[in-house]
Amino acid sequence: LQPPIYTDNKSHALLGVNHPQLAGMLCPIKHAKAYHEDPKKVQAQLQNGDIRIHSAAWPAFIYEGTPPGTDFDPDNVQEGFLKGYYL
Repeated sequence: LQPPIYTDNKSHALLGVNHPQLAGMLCPIKHAKAYHEDPKKVQAQLQNGDIRIHSAAWPAFIYEGTPPGTDFDPDNVQEGFLKGYYL
């Protein structure tokens, strides 16, 4: 991951949706395509709450693809589900 995540750092400023690569993994799957097209715009929407992360929105890392979620088919949401690399 770039920038790397340091476990001894007490700051959480670069974790979750504030980290450029983690934001793409945590992004709700229905917004993953938009994230891959314009990562900075979608990351900003995640940070300011325009795109909400909630329990009913599966994160992109749950689905297969490199990067996570790129193989997502909205017409067949079961395809690739729970086959993400990090699972």
